[in-house]
Amino acid sequence: MDRTLISRIAMAAALAATVLAAPASAQTAEPAAQDKPATGTERASVNVQSLSGAYLAAKLARENRQPGIAADYYDEALRLDPTSDVLQQEAMFAYLADGRFRDGVDLAAKLVDDETVGKVAQIAVALDALHAGRFDAAIESLKLRDTSDLDALLVAHLSAWADVGAGRAAEAIRRIDDLRGATWFAAFNQYQTGLIAGLSGDLDRARSSLGALISDQSTAQTSVDAYLAGAEALARLEARAGRKQQALDAVAKGLELAPSYEPLTQLEAAIRGDKEVAAPVADAQAGAAETLYILGQAINRGDGQDVALLYFQFAKAVANKADPKLLTALAGVADRSKQIDLAISYYQQIPEGSPYRRTAELQMGLDLWQAERKDEAKVHLRKAVESYPNDLQAHLALADVLAADKEYAAAVTMLDKALTLAPADAPNIWNIYYQRGIAFERQKQWDKAEPDFRKALELEPNQPQVLNYLGYSWVDMNRNLDEGLNMIRTAVDLRPNDGYIIDSLGWAYYRLGRFDEAVEQLERAVLIMPADPTLNDHLGDAYWRVGRSREARFQWNRALVGDPAPEATEVEKIKRKLAEGLGPVADTAKAEPAPTAAAGETSEPKASN
Repeated sequence: MDRTLISRIAMAAALAATVLAAPASAQTAEPAAQDKPATGTERASVNVQSLSGAYLAAKLARENRQPGIAADYYDEALRLDPTSDVLQQEAMFAYLADGRFRDGVDLAAKLVDDETVGKVAQIAVALDALHAGRFDAAIESLKLRDTSDLDALLVAHLSAWADVGAGRAAEAIRRIDDLRGATWFAAFNQYQTGLIAGLSGDLDRARSSLGALISDQSTAQTSVDAYLAGAEALARLEARAGRKQQALDAVAKGLELAPSYEPLTQLEAAIRGDKEVAAPVADAQAGAAETLYILGQAINRGDGQDVALLYFQFAKAVANKADPKLLTALAGVADRSKQIDLAISYYQQIPEGSPYRRTAELQMGLDLWQAERKDEAKVHLRKAVESYPNDLQAHLALADVLAADKEYAAAVTMLDKALTLAPADAPNIWNIYYQRGIAFERQKQWDKAEPDFRKALELEPNQPQVLNYLGYSWVDMNRNLDEGLNMIRTAVDLRPNDGYIIDSLGWAYYRLGRFDEAVEQLERAVLIMPADPTLNDHLGDAYWRVGRSREARFQWNRALVGDPAPEATEVEKIKRKLAEGLGPVADTAKAEPAPTAAAGETSEPKASN
């Protein structure tokens, strides 16, 4: 999506998000000492003994994007004060974001006239009516006041699906045709019109709308999800009409944009095998859910994430089923909010055989690693590699966790296979060579590592991570000193705010005995990343070498309390330096070994994200 369009949609999302900001309470006491909010991803174990405690715990959970925990605390707060307008408003959002749709609607019904939250309350009530088949009531509830562009688009599409449910498909299409608004409405309108026409049997109009959507890949700049879904919908309609070649042509349009998109690759296989193909949507409720999903995906970034979560939960509720792509979207939101257990629970619900299952398997493995369940993560990802032997991402995911666990030889095996699977023109193939080079270097196989780093630079000449790693490695080995130092300087120019790369330059100067220059660069690095123990340790060493012993000890002490804390072996080294200082300098780059960096890494350059 181009930047201008992102800005427009983000602005629309921001306008919608203002509705989601719950009113602040001016009269809030501090929680009692025993009223401790939950801070993990688990559900809250509510044992608060005061209204203020429950309320503040709920607020903290909402700020931490933990709607489940927030909802549990709002339960307790409402038990203590069931008539509070503020509590009802905030609890409604928490319930809806947590997927407790029935609880959220019960509160929404009381809040539809509220000036602050009435807009969201009306949408929730409308979706409840649409789900129940009360289509005219849904349309009535969707008559919002003071709508933003995003609101107007959402309301028109949901109202159109309510018309479909009431048997008024032609009126539904006219409603969308008459919609006026931002230029980025077009792609969404074409997709929804195509779905409605297809469901009502107007295949000519469906072909016209969906064909227009996918005829030009530039429409994907508005919404790649709408574009790919449009290709899938047209292929399904054509296949069901017995037009096999036209169906395959529609699939091909989508695969031009996303060659490995599994919903389309699986559909292509089904069409070629003359298997029965399901319709794009089954009924009005499924269509409304698709509207919410597609718009949710369009705003699912940055400040729009909270609104997107609400849309996804609304979609799940109105369709009354856990659609695999909705589960994937919900898991993605949970992942970004660091709710790892919740994300895994969503991924686990995606059924075997679903085109979204492969992504779920890989992400579950990475999530298990993030949750410090490392053995489970490796077992899970090895199974994924066995299940998807030709899947590039499966091999890369397993290689990542193996390398992170210092199983470098096994990581090389996965990366070797990844290079055979990756297309020669793959945009990030340089990174596979880079990662394999690191794995070789960590096994002290420099004769294999250096060619991989050179190949990575051949493919991506100005890649700062590779320049940094190769340049520092040369300096550390007292080889190609001028070229290596120039590489690190180039990396710093490309990433002037990357503390790790600046640290590499400073430490290279240190290894070369150019201590004044080392201090200058290491001070810059610590200014950017003041809590990093490795950077503080390096600066302490440089200060010692220029005679600033008091400042050196200050930096070493900071390294001991850094975040993350240094490994135990490094703690002992730092304590020894605090007690004894550093010994005399030998000469040149072989002066002394570099201190160990962050956990799991050496002081050689780090891969920056």
